[in-house]
Amino acid sequence: MAKETRSAADDEVVKLHARVKELEAELNKKDRDRDKDTESTTTRRVADSLSDVRRSKRDAADRMMRGVTLASVEAVRLFADSISSFADNVIRRNEGREGEGRSVRDMAMRLPEDIATSMADTVDKFVDIPRRAADRYSKAHREGEKEHDRR
Repeated sequence: MAKETRSAADDEVVKLHARVKELEAELNKKDRDRDKDTESTTTRRVADSLSDVRRSKRDAADRMMRGVTLASVEAVRLFADSISSFADNVIRRNEGREGEGRSVRDMAMRLPEDIATSMADTVDKFVDIPRRAADRYSKAHREGEKEHDRR
């Protein structure tokens, strides 16, 4: 009977060893799965960060190009307005008005002065062009930031 008890105990020990090995294998499998999940999460975070950086860089370049283009167009518009104003001023200053009694000769003699005075006024407007173009760039750039923040 002692042999039977001992044999039963040995069988139980063998079964317990087998169960321990199964549990260890299961634990190792869970550890590997958790490591894969961690790697997957890390990889996904890195990919998302790189995607955000690319998008941010592209948005910044788009805002810059839009700002430069609109600032350039603003400078052209202001330049054209200044030239148009110059021409209008020369003509206005040199027109003969009824009741003034100015002769064509008087108007011709006064034409260089009218041109010089109108040119001085126009130069004052030219000086303002870079500041206003820079303001247009800044405004266009900020508009792009608002759109970027909404995303």
